Amino acid sequence: MAGDTVVLVHGLWMNGAEMAVLGRRLRHEHGFDVRTFAYPTLHGETADACRRLADFAWTVNRDPDRVHLVGHSLGGVLVHRMLSTCGTGFRGNSVLLAAPLNGSRAAVGAARWPALRPLLGPLVLDELTRLESRAWSGPAALGSIAGTLRVGTGQFFAHFDEDNDGTVAVSETRVHGLADHLVVSHSHIGMLFAQDIARQVAHFLEHGAFQRVAA
Repeated sequence: MAGDTVVLVHGLWMNGAEMAVLGRRLRHEHGFDVRTFAYPTLHGETADACRRLADFAWTVNRDPDRVHLVGHSLGGVLVHRMLSTCGTGFRGNSVLLAAPLNGSRAAVGAARWPALRPLLGPLVLDELTRLESRAWSGPAALGSIAGTLRVGTGQFFAHFDEDNDGTVAVSETRVHGLADHLVVSHSHIGMLFAQDIARQVAHFLEHGAFQRVAA
């Protein structure tokens, strides 16, 4: 609901600044109290990052029913991991943007090059190159948005035979248990700056489903 807290979680090689446009729209156009969680993407352990995200979300709003999370790419995977392991008390809705929950073929391809592995970091190597089967069974709604505009460096390391956003394939963003899944014509990074994405995120956080255009 308007006035609830939304925690934004950025992706690989980012620091949270690129989430500013989305954050401003959620704040000024939809009335959310927006906070950004920044974390080092190239070092550290997944368990530690999850704990710090959970602590941050709890600190900015001590009501677990009124904290929502929005994660982009690796940040979306981190949100899912946190809510599934150390943040099970949070009951706000969450949206994952271009998050490869099923593992990333692009990350697997890049990791085959020893010189590139330091540029991926342990979080990517732990979370995205192990093609584990994730699912969602939490108490609140989890939604996922995938893009189909093929602009991104990931396509140089993966052979995509399906729709993708240049870095993540659509199928990599789907897992069992999602409340809703939306496919949009945006690139991996471009969706962070798109007004329709901000509108869809806000609608999901309030209603637990994306907004569908009537035929």
